[in-house]
Amino acid sequence: MKEINRLNDLFVRYLIGTEGDEDILENIVNAVLNDVGFESVGNLEIINPYNLAENENLKESILDVKAKTKDGKKVLVEIQLVGNNNFIKRILYYIAKNIASELKESDLYINISQMISISFINFNLDIGTETDIRREHKCLTFSDIHNPSLRLDDFQIHFIEIKRFAEILKNTSIDNYNKNKLLSWIDFFTTKDLEKDINKLIGGNTIMSKVIDKYKRFVADEKEMSAYNERDTFLYGQAAMLQYERAEGKKEGIEIGFQKGIEKGIEQGIEQGEINKAKTIALNLKNINISIEDISKITGLSIEEIKNL
Repeated sequence: MKEINRLNDLFVRYLIGTEGDEDILENIVNAVLNDVGFESVGNLEIINPYNLAENENLKESILDVKAKTKDGKKVLVEIQLVGNNNFIKRILYYIAKNIASELKESDLYINISQMISISFINFNLDIGTETDIRREHKCLTFSDIHNPSLRLDDFQIHFIEIKRFAEILKNTSIDNYNKNKLLSWIDFFTTKDLEKDINKLIGGNTIMSKVIDKYKRFVADEKEMSAYNERDTFLYGQAAMLQYERAEGKKEGIEIGFQKGIEKGIEQGIEQGEINKAKTIALNLKNINISIEDISKITGLSIEEIKNL
């Protein structure tokens, strides 16, 4: 079976954001909610269904999937591969934007939906106490600082830290695996050999049979894979840019360390024959006024190739 990055946001939106497959979206949402003791939601309606034509020329990150329930809850699902604590502010912005868009000037505030934000992130957040920092599923709500049991559920913000969950999976018994559907989703996203783990996945979560069938259709579709490859190239470039930006403002020695890390990642990409990724990164570096000579050294592209980008 062909292997791709199953955390690619284009693929995830195809997987859980397609009309007619609301049961897949409902399963992953409830897996998250049940993991921290919230009640399940049902009858999800996808607000922004996946449409390949709208995603073929993606230039910016997308809010992956939005849905609503018949009882007035709105669910926002996001996949983020790189980032830091500033990602929390981005999620707060998304929630605020969705709340603001719900009401017209004369509408009653009572009509505002409960917001459930779920973010699968492939990096770790450093917030809270030392114990909280290590927690793989962080869930934030409004609560009284003196009495945490006094809580307003007007919004829930869930951060699923994939790397921490993946570590837990290594030491999870099969009984616990089968009791927590969220573990099967983390396993699906991160396993290195999907075909080998099919029986385990389905045993832990019956929806995985449908999920895997849909995955097979995606990797067999030339148009979907073409869009996927473009998106993956863009995300690779964004990751390199994030690393570069993190280095800005640091001391010179730290800057050099980050730059060497970028160079190493790009060299690996070029060794794998991924020249399009090298060109994307070169263009990003060019746009922030890195010299053409330095870009050439980093990417392995000729000066002429870089000038023509």
